[in-house]
Amino acid sequence: MKKKLLALLLAGCMVFSMTACGSKEEKEQSKTATEETTVDTSALGTSKVKELGEYKGLSYTMMDTVVTDAEVEAEVQYMLASSFEKDPQEVATETSVVNIDYEGKKDGVAFDGGTAAGYELDLGNSNFIEGFAESIVGMKVGETKDCPMTFPEDYHSADLAGEEVVFTITVNECWGKLPAELNDKFAVDNGYENVDALYAGIRALYEEDKAQTAKSDMEYQVIQAAISNCTFDMNEDEINLYIDDLKSQYEMYASMYGFDLETYVGMATGMSMSEFEAQCEEIAIYRIQSPLVLSAIAEAEGLEVTDEIYNEKAAKYAEHYGYPSVEELETAYTKETIMLQVTSDLALDFVVENAVATEE
Repeated sequence: MKKKLLALLLAGCMVFSMTACGSKEEKEQSKTATEETTVDTSALGTSKVKELGEYKGLSYTMMDTVVTDAEVEAEVQYMLASSFEKDPQEVATETSVVNIDYEGKKDGVAFDGGTAAGYELDLGNSNFIEGFAESIVGMKVGETKDCPMTFPEDYHSADLAGEEVVFTITVNECWGKLPAELNDKFAVDNGYENVDALYAGIRALYEEDKAQTAKSDMEYQVIQAAISNCTFDMNEDEINLYIDDLKSQYEMYASMYGFDLETYVGMATGMSMSEFEAQCEEIAIYRIQSPLVLSAIAEAEGLEVTDEIYNEKAAKYAEHYGYPSVEELETAYTKETIMLQVTSDLALDFVVENAVATEE
């Protein structure tokens, strides 16, 4: 199931790959993290469809989209458990939540990432270095204190690992957490008119999510069926490029959270590195084969991308990926790439319209 779910993420972005499936911000972060690396992309586009197989009448099994009362109730209870009322306190305790300003200095000089204002910190559940939350316990609202501490030897930043620093901390506000109650005030605080509207809203969100998931699952099934009916001439170098790109994206996120790749993969997916690498290969092949098959289907069916269709689809892509205009999207990915995606979407629509639902 895990493999299938990860592949489902690719159903709507088969041409926008090689770091193109994320938002504009994610793409810029990826570029920043790898801007010193020169990648040979000459192998891109070298894999081919040798023979297009059957793509009409493909079968799929639609996922159950019914939202149960139990699911809605579980979400409401989760919201309650994750919420609380503020109980103002004058002195911070081990279980307090505080709003603080802090500035970290090494040898009297502020270091990158060590300063923040208005930061909200749960002292009983802090992921800061050892000694930070403990230094705040006993401080009064409005108090400022210099707190010496030492970064751990294995800290992810080499400049700070094992180093002695001083954090100047000011407590702006302090409170305890009172359990939230399910009432109209709780509903209003979460954007709903009353409790009944809260339940109705959660049900609607679940219905929308399940419907979208089922649609993505169905599309994935028919694409995979079409792929399985084809034969390909695959270039291993191109596959490796896609594998490396997937890994680089995970490495970027791992770095953002201060972990190495293996640790982050284990935490985020529950997979071992060998399982993760096998997953990357499977997804890489899917990313290459799916647009090739859909392009071949579009050609076989004579599917035409009119200016109207292109403009409509491109506008949706720009909005989805965080670009303010189609022109900026075209600058980032080229009009040719966007045209390929539009063509793939038309072919996918054709395959779906001619697919057949089957019972489980």
